[in-house]
Amino acid sequence: MKIKEEHLAIASVPVQNWGALYSRSQALKAGTVFRDLDLPFWAADSSFLTESCREEQGMDTHSMDGETLMEEIQKVSFFLDDLRLYLDTHPEDPEGLAAFQTALGQRKQLMTAFAVRFYPLTQDCMTDVFQQKPMVSGFCWQEGAAPWEGGEV
Repeated sequence: MKIKEEHLAIASVPVQNWGALYSRSQALKAGTVFRDLDLPFWAADSSFLTESCREEQGMDTHSMDGETLMEEIQKVSFFLDDLRLYLDTHPEDPEGLAAFQTALGQRKQLMTAFAVRFYPLTQDCMTDVFQQKPMVSGFCWQEGAAPWEGGEV
């Protein structure tokens, strides 16, 4: 069978516009930062959408335990991933860039707090440990559990 050189289908994808964002907790549950992109599945329970949309700013990382810190790192990391995908197609959007820059700072703060109190999660975090604890006498990577060990803090 010979395939004709005609278009069988033409996809039409509208350009995404900047809109209202979910909080980091809501975004992780919805699977997107953008409210406009959250089109619930017919059987989905969207009761979490009634939560207030607040920005997690000025968090007191000193009072957080390791599990809470890790959860906040996961939330802000997901938030950043979704914003990065948006900025791939909208690189000059001022609101997107501002939200991305704010979230980057928050992630850095959380990662540093975790590294100094427990163990570094990335190589970049080691710098923070050595700067804040210059008397560390050893290579601090082995302080935490390996990722495949399901590290408990």
